[in-house]
Amino acid sequence: MSRVFESPDGPPGPARIIDLYCGYMISQTLFAAVETGLFAAAGPEPATPAQLAERCDIPERSARAMADLLADAGLLERDGAAFRTAPDAEAFLTGRGPADLRPMARYWATVSYPAWGNAIEAFRTRRGVRPVLNKAQTEAYESTVALVTAETAADLARTYDFGRNRRLLDVGGGYGTFARPILSAYENLSVTLIDLPEVAAAVAGQAIPRLTAIGADIFESPLPAGHDVILVANLVHLLPPDRITELFRRLRAAATPEATLLLVDWWRTDRAPHPSARYGAGEFLIISGGDLYQVDEVAGWLTETGWKFTGLTELPPPSGLLVAVPD
Repeated sequence: MSRVFESPDGPPGPARIIDLYCGYMISQTLFAAVETGLFAAAGPEPATPAQLAERCDIPERSARAMADLLADAGLLERDGAAFRTAPDAEAFLTGRGPADLRPMARYWATVSYPAWGNAIEAFRTRRGVRPVLNKAQTEAYESTVALVTAETAADLARTYDFGRNRRLLDVGGGYGTFARPILSAYENLSVTLIDLPEVAAAVAGQAIPRLTAIGADIFESPLPAGHDVILVANLVHLLPPDRITELFRRLRAAATPEATLLLVDWWRTDRAPHPSARYGAGEFLIISGGDLYQVDEVAGWLTETGWKFTGLTELPPPSGLLVAVPD
C-alpha cells in the first residue's frame, strides 16, 4: 500500500507514515499466524502457500496473504513462490528454538490490543482504560509477565545479597517469578507473597517450599509485618503517582526498623528509554494509568513517605534496582 505514496524524487513522501498507520495489520496477522501454527508449519525449508494451508488447516488464500505480509515484515523469507522462517522466527515462534514466545501472543491479542483501542482517552486523561480481565485474560497476562521478567528475577538473585535476611515480603509478587530464584539461591530465606486472591491461590497450589502466598488487595488489607526485606518488582510502573505514594506509606507502616525496601522496575533516567522498554510508558498507562518513572521523582516520593533512598543498582537493561531504608 505504501509504495503508492512513495516519492522517489523531490521532498519525502508519506510511505513511512502509511506503513505505521497500517502497523496494526502486521500485529493482527502475526497473532493469527501464531494461533494457526503458521511458523511451525513453515520451518527452515521452503513451503508453498498450498502446503502451509494444508498444514494449518486454513484456506490457501489466507496462507498466501499472511505469508506475504509476514515476509515483508521480515519474519518469513521468500524462496520463489515458497516461504521459510526467518532465523528469529524459527528461534522464537516455532517451539523448536531456545525460547518459545508464542504464549505472549495471547496476551497481546486478547488483552493489550483491544485496550489500545481507547489509547486517545488514556493519553488525554492519564487514566487506565483496560477493562477488568476474565480468568483466561488474567492467566495470559500473568504468564506473559512471568516470561518477560524471568531474566530480571534471576539477575536480582545474583546481584543483591540476601544472605543477611530471613524473611522477605514480595508485594504484588505474581506467580512467584522473583521469589523462586531468590529462594533457590538463599536457603536461609522464607518468603511471604501477597497478590490478588486468584493469583495467590495459583501460587499456593504449587506448594513452593518456604513460600506463603496471601490473597489480598494491597491497598485495602493490612500488609504482613515482621519482614526484614520488602520487594516490590514491576509494580510501581502500573500505578499513578498518588497510588505510588500511598503504597510507599503502607509499606513504611509495615516495615521493621531494620527493613530494606527493594524496588525493581524499568526506571527512566536522563538517557532515552532502553529499546526493550520503549513501549512501556504507553502500555503501563493503558493498563492502569502508570508510566516509566524517573529515578529522581521516585526518590522524592520515598523521602515524602518516610523512606531514605540509598541508591540505584543497575541490573541488565532495561531494569534497575532502587534501594531504600526507613528514615
